[in-house]
Amino acid sequence: MDLTDDKMDDFLFKGLVIVLVIVIGILLAASFIGVEPETFTQVYLIPDKIVNSAGAGEKVPVEFEIDNREGKKTEYTYKISFKKQTLVEETVLVENSEKKRIIEELSFSDPTEEKEKVLIEIFKPEDEEPYSIWFWLEVK
Repeated sequence: MDLTDDKMDDFLFKGLVIVLVIVIGILLAASFIGVEPETFTQVYLIPDKIVNSAGAGEKVPVEFEIDNREGKKTEYTYKISFKKQTLVEETVLVENSEKKRIIEELSFSDPTEEKEKVLIEIFKPEDEEPYSIWFWLEVK
């Protein structure tokens, strides 16, 4: 039995394992370097603040949050409508990774026969379609 051949086989095996580990490491690193994080915006109503009925002339708080995960400071325009009439249209600047709570006090003068949709639309300059959220309100 020749010990030189065993040492050579052991050396080649260890070398092959090291090369495989390096290649796998390079492939993993390359796959992570090329991936850009997903960017998005979340918009949601504050559930415990939703009012479903109000008297004519009564102030109704409308609260929602814009959660900016766009990877940059973003300017949003929001519009609140009721019975296809725009009640509020404002612009707000939201920092990256910031949640901006919006509170608007609205009053509705005319009673409704049934519940009507209070529509909140949030626009970003580069998007064609707005984000939309809504709730139902009956004015008595």
